[in-house]
Amino acid sequence: MSGIGIAGDLLTACYDVRMPVSPNTWTNFAVVAFLVSLVPGPAFIIVLSTALRRGFRSALYANAGVVAGDAIYFFFTALGLGSLLAASYWAFTIVKWLGVTYLIYLGLRSLLYPAGEIVGERQSKGRKAFVTAVTVQLANPKLLLFLVALVPQFIEIGRPVAAQFAILGGTFMLSDAIVYLIIGMFAARARPLLAKPWAARTTSRVTGLAMLGAAVRIGSER
Repeated sequence: MSGIGIAGDLLTACYDVRMPVSPNTWTNFAVVAFLVSLVPGPAFIIVLSTALRRGFRSALYANAGVVAGDAIYFFFTALGLGSLLAASYWAFTIVKWLGVTYLIYLGLRSLLYPAGEIVGERQSKGRKAFVTAVTVQLANPKLLLFLVALVPQFIEIGRPVAAQFAILGGTFMLSDAIVYLIIGMFAARARPLLAKPWAARTTSRVTGLAMLGAAVRIGSER
C-alpha cells in the first residue's frame, strides 16, 4: 500500500473517532429518515391543506409545528419514555385514542363545515397552523414507537450517546422540514385554482376525508 493510501486511511480513522456519529451511520440514517418523510400521513395532510387554504407562510408555521412534534418525540425517545409507553398497554392505548379523537374532530370539521374561500396569510392563522400541526404530529404515537425501534439501531457503542441522539434527531427533523417545505411551496402555487368557492369547499372536504382516513388507519393498527 502506498504512503498516500496509508495517510488517507489514518485521516479517515481519526475523523471517524472524533465524530459522535460515523459518516456511514449518518448517511444510512439520513436515507431512512428521508424515505420516512416521504410517506403520506397526518402531518403531510396538515402541511398540504394549510398551504392550499392559507398560503406558503402559514404552511411554514405548520412545517415548524411538525418539526416541533418530531423534537418532542425524539426527546422522549432519548429519555427512554418511548420504551415505557411501548411497554404500557394502557398508556399507549390512551395516547393513541386521544390522537384518533382529535383527527376525527379535524376531519369532521373540514367535512361538515368546509371553507367557502381561501383565506389570507394572517399571523394569527400562522400560529393556529403551528399549534394544529404540533398536536397532529403528537396525536400519532406510532411515530414514537417507530423512533424507539429505529434509533437504537444507529446508536454506536463507544461514542457519546447524547450527541448521537442530538445528531440523529436533527437529521430526522431536517428531513421532515425539507420535504414539507417543498410540499408547501408547490401546494401554495396551486392556490389560484381555489379562487372559486366550490373548489375551496372541495379541497376542505377532501382534507376532511383524508383526516378521517388517517384516524381509521391509526385506530386500526396494533
